Amino acid sequence: MNRSVFWALVRKDLYLLRGFIVAMLVVGVGSWLLMGQGGRAFAVGGLLFLTANVAGGIFIAIYSLLTERRELARLFALSLPVSGKAYNLAKIVAAFAAFGIPWALLTAMGLMGILFGSGGQPGMLVYGVLIQVFILAMFTVVLASLFAIATEAASGVVILGVNIGFSLFMMQINQPQILTPWKGTGIVWTPFARNMLAGEILVTLLALGLILLLNSRRRDHV
Repeated sequence: MNRSVFWALVRKDLYLLRGFIVAMLVVGVGSWLLMGQGGRAFAVGGLLFLTANVAGGIFIAIYSLLTERRELARLFALSLPVSGKAYNLAKIVAAFAAFGIPWALLTAMGLMGILFGSGGQPGMLVYGVLIQVFILAMFTVVLASLFAIATEAASGVVILGVNIGFSLFMMQINQPQILTPWKGTGIVWTPFARNMLAGEILVTLLALGLILLLNSRRRDHV
């Protein structure tokens, strides 16, 4: 693998994805500041914060794989001195960097706001961690699915499915019996929280493993 070409491809994708990265950060930071106003502003800001994370991940995954596949841009890229597997790996690395950097920054901001904000409920740190790691798992699943499928119709089904899954997750985690232990000054990792976090991490690793497995076995890289 030509390392210089590999990292040039990564930088190229990051450059093309810069609009999504900036938008994700701007909306995320703006919504975080809005949440600090309390009241209805907190609810609106929280919704926008989730939207920045979820929509940012979906758009980055779509643009990284599906859009380029439709435009056949990789036909030119594969004329470069780099293998098809290395080319796909470069796109995976770029996609994770494009999403992971703003996701990590927004996650850190959100959790710091919970710990040191004026709301007085540091226990909600667990709530924030579970939501953000779920979003990371969801992004990895979308990326793995788009890597495996080739049609826009199938990708639409995948995106619809993960959005329904996220809605069901939010309904579950906001159940009073689940949410109540976190509404205090103590950080309590309930059995539900531990199991959910373990499941999210497992799904993330399995989806990433699927991407790498498919890439290692794929013969047609166009």
